[in-house]
Amino acid sequence: MMFLSTVLPLRQTLTLLSLVASLQWPLPVNGQNADTPSDSNFIRRGYERAAVIGSHLYLSGGEISQYGTGENALPPDDHPATGISSVLSIDLSTSWDTRNAPFQSHTFPDGDRPPVFNNHALWPWKSSDGKDQGFYIYGGQVSWKETVKDVRKDRGIWKFTVDGQGGGAWTVEQASNPEVLRGLNLTASMAYAAGGGRGWSIGGIMTPGTDPDANITSGPGLRIPGMVEYDFATETWTNYTEVGFLPKGRALEDGRAHFVDGLGEDGKNGVVMMFGGGIFILDVTRKGDSRGITRPDLLLDFNNMTFFDAQTKKWYSQTTTGTPPTSRMGHCVAGVRSQAGTHEIFVYGGADAGFTESYDDLYVLSLPGFVWFRVDDRSNGVHSHGTCAVVGNRQLLVIGGQNEKDGWPAIWQSKDPLPLGLGVFDMTTMTWKNNGSYDAEAAEYRPAEVIEKWYKDGGLDKVQWDSDDVKKMFLATPVNFTNLDKPSSSDKPSSGGGGSGSSDGDTDKSKGESSKSKTGPIVGGIVGGCVVVLGVIGGWLFWRRRNKKKNSAGALSSAELPVQEPSLPPPPPQGFYEPYGHQKELPVHSAATEVYTPPTELSSHAYRWELDPDARPNELHGDAGPRAQELPWEGRPQDLSAYR
Repeated sequence: MMFLSTVLPLRQTLTLLSLVASLQWPLPVNGQNADTPSDSNFIRRGYERAAVIGSHLYLSGGEISQYGTGENALPPDDHPATGISSVLSIDLSTSWDTRNAPFQSHTFPDGDRPPVFNNHALWPWKSSDGKDQGFYIYGGQVSWKETVKDVRKDRGIWKFTVDGQGGGAWTVEQASNPEVLRGLNLTASMAYAAGGGRGWSIGGIMTPGTDPDANITSGPGLRIPGMVEYDFATETWTNYTEVGFLPKGRALEDGRAHFVDGLGEDGKNGVVMMFGGGIFILDVTRKGDSRGITRPDLLLDFNNMTFFDAQTKKWYSQTTTGTPPTSRMGHCVAGVRSQAGTHEIFVYGGADAGFTESYDDLYVLSLPGFVWFRVDDRSNGVHSHGTCAVVGNRQLLVIGGQNEKDGWPAIWQSKDPLPLGLGVFDMTTMTWKNNGSYDAEAAEYRPAEVIEKWYKDGGLDKVQWDSDDVKKMFLATPVNFTNLDKPSSSDKPSSGGGGSGSSDGDTDKSKGESSKSKTGPIVGGIVGGCVVVLGVIGGWLFWRRRNKKKNSAGALSSAELPVQEPSLPPPPPQGFYEPYGHQKELPVHSAATEVYTPPTELSSHAYRWELDPDARPNELHGDAGPRAQELPWEGRPQDLSAYR
């Protein structure tokens, strides 16, 4: 550098150095840009958010890593991944395979787009007549090279309006009550959901990279309790400093939420259900370990589901049965409603509390039965901090994620076994598509055979409801598989070819001709016909048996299958707070039990930082009940969502 300065003028020196730097990382290849590399150049993607809007899947934010110049040149250790600044979309009206997924990349100049966020909330929105229009984004951790100074809470919320062709435009929607928006603590790694014209953000972590007003100078960040709601129609913000499913002084991070429509007190408001995540005790002081990781004090398990009415904000709980997932963080959740009246919610991947292990398993919660099923078929590789979405009727698309066991920075340098980080799962046959093919003409979703059998065998009649209100809410719509057993119009043969009319005519003709035949040919024809028929029947039975065995590899299993669990630690000490779900209806504004007091949001000055005692982590597993699981202290796990 000194040599260049003495030989070349300063401007030429800077120009040359800038050119050299631009050639180093990342370098688009094969006509691809940095946000959409080819599969051969792709390594990992993560922290994105996804939504199906109209006929396209849209991806917002997140980061991606790819090979640099030279053969298999790994990305640098200090910044192995770069932020995805463009809005990506995939056309779902045509079939494709994941290795060549037809990504569209839509770029916007600085100032006309939000900063690149990781682990933010994405809220799809519809017009008043129910048509898909776009999505909002809220919160999130700014990616590398992005600045939190561009987050202007006084400006409103970023809103993306689609154009119907896979693209669209960003605008900022001003709040009708900007004073509430300015007073919010913006977080990342929150649980979020949207439905019925509203969006919700629950918990999360506030860092200097999420909120420009964050007064944080040390430590891993502040966990923020409560819930934020945004009304799309009125452009109104509401800050609920209390949530009914956590006791006072607790905050949720890296949990997931899912909106289920057609439920609620009036049968139509919808409910928002909580799925897993880490629970942090706010008055416990802590700092990160050598990786910057802080371990949660508790994990929210799946033996009990807590949810709130989208309109009244009343909280409820219901005990589940079957084979629930082990407690986890950083998983993905997506759901689909069937024509039989059930609603299946799929939980995939995630990581343990220490972010030392990622998962490749998939579980299904079927409503209204509140019964868990475990999918036997496993995905190709483990994934945490990815996202997923229901696409093409009966397919689940999983998008990105890391293998936490690799550690930093290898989580971005080890190639994802899934092409371009995409995996396709058939929700009806409960099998992963090994060829990674997306079928735009896939049949309508129907619950897996084992789920259907559970309902037909009277499983719903055996549910032990936690309250009459919950029972009334979930049994308002009957479950009926009879209509699914009837052939649809698409199953009827067409009259133009192979239809009943032509076959009947051919049958009549063959009868007339055969009446003129001699007896010998008649007998021979009958015998030969019987042989053919018996052969066809035998072949069909063989095929059916073989196909049934083949499908069993991807079948679901309920409580009869073992679940890999850590060894059980001693029971919790007397006074340990377990039963927050024992209350059946949890109003937001009042205490439900003696040990439950809704938390108030603490200011940034109410936190202290100090070392935590060392211990080995464990999860407590006991009788199914609405509770968390205690994790003894040790060096704290990294908040991947905030610092990568």
